[in-house]
Amino acid sequence: MKIENVGFVGLGAMGSAMSPLIVQAGYNVFGYDIGSKIDKSTGVSQVDLIEDLKNMDVIIFMLPNSKIVEQVTNQLLDINIKSILIDMSSSDPRETKKLGETLQNANIKFLDAPVSGGVSRAKTGNLMIMAGGEPDHVKNVQNLLSVMGKVEYAGPLGSGHAIKALNNYVSAAGLIASFEALATAQSFGIKPENFLKIINGATGKNNTTEVKLDKFVVSEKFNSGFALDLMVKDVYIANDLIKELTNDNPLSENVSSYLLKSLEQLGQGSDHTEVYKVNKK
Repeated sequence: MKIENVGFVGLGAMGSAMSPLIVQAGYNVFGYDIGSKIDKSTGVSQVDLIEDLKNMDVIIFMLPNSKIVEQVTNQLLDINIKSILIDMSSSDPRETKKLGETLQNANIKFLDAPVSGGVSRAKTGNLMIMAGGEPDHVKNVQNLLSVMGKVEYAGPLGSGHAIKALNNYVSAAGLIASFEALATAQSFGIKPENFLKIINGATGKNNTTEVKLDKFVVSEKFNSGFALDLMVKDVYIANDLIKELTNDNPLSENVSSYLLKSLEQLGQGSDHTEVYKVNKK
């Protein structure tokens, strides 16, 4: 199947960075969002009505959660779309599987392909894209997805969303441990630059120590672009999966509870790196 026209639903921080790359690769891109606007200079043609996406070859979702993805999908089904649907949001894998059954009955191809890397890597097309679904379906859109980053096949439908949630859980656990360690080191009299130099040369290094601490925490900018409430959502999904499929008393329970407590203290709209403020006395 030749793909020419791509609909992109969700033009927030990530969607507004990803969709222009698709234009640059030679596709016709039509964006839709109930609130956000995208600059015309990006080449993305923003449409006012969901009905304007009826004749797309592919429609991509970059939306806050599974519930909104389902709502938009139902709107598209009401106008009898025949497009391939790709959910690149951080959705609940169990809801993705349920939605997949509905779409299969409607003869609509559907796959999940959430991303990791944040806004900075979205702008440069260097995201990690975790694809789930029928292998042939993924292969059909491989070139399109590759415009936005490196595509790795995770497994059957929902696998991409499952591993995205689990990835963010692992990332969050490292984040909390790194923040505790940095706050303790500073209280002991260790300078942040010495802490970073040593831990990043030792076995404790992780994404937070290598990427986030100096740039967003030590600098006190706290502007990574990834909202804490989104991390809370992803870690809660991971925690539910872990409890359901493996462990009755997982570490993820503590991580999710700690993040929720931090969100309650910091408030909606806070950046996930601001969790450091909760550690600091």
